[in-house]
Amino acid sequence: MTTTTDLIKITPRTATTQNYPRLAFCSAITPATSEHYSHLREAGIDTASICLGLSGYNHYKFSVIHTNLARQAGMTTHAFYVTDLNEITDDLYQLSNRFCKLGYSAQSKITIWVTSNRYIKDKEERINELIDLISRWHNRELIDVAFYKRDIDAGMYNLSKLPKMINLTIINCNALSAGIVEAGTWIYTTNMGDDTQVLAYDYYGYYTDHSGYQLSLVDTDYIVQKGDTWLSIARRHGIPVNDLMSLNRAADIAENLFEGQVVRIA
Repeated sequence: MTTTTDLIKITPRTATTQNYPRLAFCSAITPATSEHYSHLREAGIDTASICLGLSGYNHYKFSVIHTNLARQAGMTTHAFYVTDLNEITDDLYQLSNRFCKLGYSAQSKITIWVTSNRYIKDKEERINELIDLISRWHNRELIDVAFYKRDIDAGMYNLSKLPKMINLTIINCNALSAGIVEAGTWIYTTNMGDDTQVLAYDYYGYYTDHSGYQLSLVDTDYIVQKGDTWLSIARRHGIPVNDLMSLNRAADIAENLFEGQVVRIA
């Protein structure tokens, strides 16, 4: 007869995650070879946003080249257009024309990549107008805007004047985070090995449609990943940001988190 019992120690599971899903932004600076796209796939990147043009350029052959290469590699393709906001009707024509000719779908995301142009005074109005014009033929929820963090820091753009539903892509390369708490996607580098390649972390799967980490009933802790903020963690786990900060005795939403830090989520 057994007089002792085995004691099973149950410890809370730590919510560790893989890296956030990533995507590639491909343009004239991207190597135009099938080998490069194979390397992207091998790195676990299966989504690419292809540049369909730039303000002032009536022809942009790389839109065709990279769209074909990405699709031949079996990647999901979205589209972006680089605008200086000078002539948004011309931008709209070039974007819509190439978007249709290249067979992008009704589910494809369109990113308005805004360049640094200090000479345009009504920037937010023009961005909103461009979004309105695109939404006449494409789902408004599938339209995103990308800004350089340095331009926001310099006061060139007021995010509060833009639509609230946009994902918001922030370009802030070689930094520790996107640097803007509202960011849904962070473009963090222009390099992949020896190649020039713009890469981004897609926090909420806006482009990649990957749900990433899923919270279970026994998860109590979360391991901070590169680029995390209090807001991004709260949004990922469906927790009010104020509750998350109170749980972790954090006083300031701008407080920096470091990679590997343990954050309580329950």
